[in-house]
Amino acid sequence: MFAKFNFIPSNAFYNNELNPCLTLGNQMYSEHQKEVQGCLSEYITEEGIINGSALKEHWFSISQKDIFISHSHKDLHKVKAFAGWLKLNFGLEAFIDSCSWGYCDELLNKIDKKYCYKPKTKTYDYNLRNYTTSHVHMMLSTALTEMINKTECIIFFNTPNSIIMADELDKISKKEKTISPWIYHELSISTMIQISPPQRRSFLQERYDQGASFAHSDLKIGYDVSGPIKSMINLSDDILKKWKEEHDNKKHALDELYKLLGI
Repeated sequence: MFAKFNFIPSNAFYNNELNPCLTLGNQMYSEHQKEVQGCLSEYITEEGIINGSALKEHWFSISQKDIFISHSHKDLHKVKAFAGWLKLNFGLEAFIDSCSWGYCDELLNKIDKKYCYKPKTKTYDYNLRNYTTSHVHMMLSTALTEMINKTECIIFFNTPNSIIMADELDKISKKEKTISPWIYHELSISTMIQISPPQRRSFLQERYDQGASFAHSDLKIGYDVSGPIKSMINLSDDILKKWKEEHDNKKHALDELYKLLGI
């Protein structure tokens, strides 16, 4: 991972720029979903077999993605359109995180119905249910961490669906919270992974070695994500529009974005 971005899209930008790319985004998502599900279902099976080591090895065979998009499930259509926009205008491949955690919920449901359900009492065994959930979620969080590390940058699709203000006190202190454990994991892990400039940017590697900085300054559980978001570079609609307008097919699109942002 090289760069971290916080993108707060406006409705106007979505309607004018992203929405026309939804069909392409849907096609891409479907393809990526099959790839991810094929990997996860092979090593986290309905028979209750979870092979963590094999999953990690196979995960690296997933086709290379340029950008990791962290988002709320409620924004899935918008994120699909965003992925289509990145592909259409820049040829960039985006990994949408819900390809993974959405499928794991379905897989857990199948596993629990087979191994944790008690027909006589019509209830689920509490201990077995905790066991299956903890293992599947651990494997998934490991896989997502590996993917974030492999992609060149992460973009947090920041909307009211992903960030909440828990109470009036938080509004005063301006703390940003999410009720999604996956968003919390992804944003938190982005602060722990070592920045690694892509090989094509050898001069940046020299700067990094010299110590230069690349970072800008129901039951619901709230996770404080103010710190991780502050470490991200803010993306605006205007920057993305300018990026599209000035894009040169002879140059790497992400290099152009870094230049616009002064990275």
